Amino acid sequence: MVDGLAGRVAVVTGGAEGIGRGIALTLAAEGVRVAIADIDLRTAELAVGELRDAGVEALAVRVDVSDPAAMRAFAERVERDLGPVSVLCNNAGVMLDGTLVESTPEDWQWVLSVNLMGIVHGVSAFVPRMRERGEPAHIVNTCSMAGLAPRLAGGLGIYSASKAAAVAYSEMLRAELAPSGIGVTTLCPSTVNTRIWSASRNRPTEFGEGRPVPVPERISAALEPEQIGPLVVRAILEDRAYLYTGADMRSRIEERTARVLADIEHE
Repeated sequence: MVDGLAGRVAVVTGGAEGIGRGIALTLAAEGVRVAIADIDLRTAELAVGELRDAGVEALAVRVDVSDPAAMRAFAERVERDLGPVSVLCNNAGVMLDGTLVESTPEDWQWVLSVNLMGIVHGVSAFVPRMRERGEPAHIVNTCSMAGLAPRLAGGLGIYSASKAAAVAYSEMLRAELAPSGIGVTTLCPSTVNTRIWSASRNRPTEFGEGRPVPVPERISAALEPEQIGPLVVRAILEDRAYLYTGADMRSRIEERTARVLADIEHE
């Protein structure tokens, strides 16, 4: 378990805005040096400016988390410029609208390359270095309530499937890394007021044309990204296995569990 955060180094992928920026700002307030990786360097540099204003060293690097070589190079740069990483927040994510039946292979490749493989590449790039040092460290993987209890309407099938895979990966990773003193928190936010609904603006051309997701009406009651950061810091310090956010989290999990148990009871 990580004992205190001041003076440590953290990485936040997808940290230029949204949940990632909220996490980065809170870590900086705790005295953590922060490296932000994002596909949008200009916005990442603006976020880093805020971190430096808080009095900490910070670094912004343009990184495509779907590229394992880019993530390895990023790990080397962070360690060289800021020091060994103790906290890894795999936060980058994208969202896509559309039905499963009408989806294309390119749709799946794009979403999975970021939402699942972005986490995998982050772990592959940073965790061997953590293990080699043999010191306590922590990983936070931003998944989603959609990965635990997907809404069965709304056209977010690919997104939900990618997040379900990320949840399972994170659960297995926690068990695997526990003997090494590295904690893993599965972060499952409900609706948060971010720009993930327009993630298709950053969709690479090789994956075809993107489709923005209609912003749901419930966004007006959603949490703001800055509210997530303090919850993440507490989860790190408490070595929480799961972190849920949102007023509807319990009811959604209970409803899904009831559907699963109903068929078990019929056997």
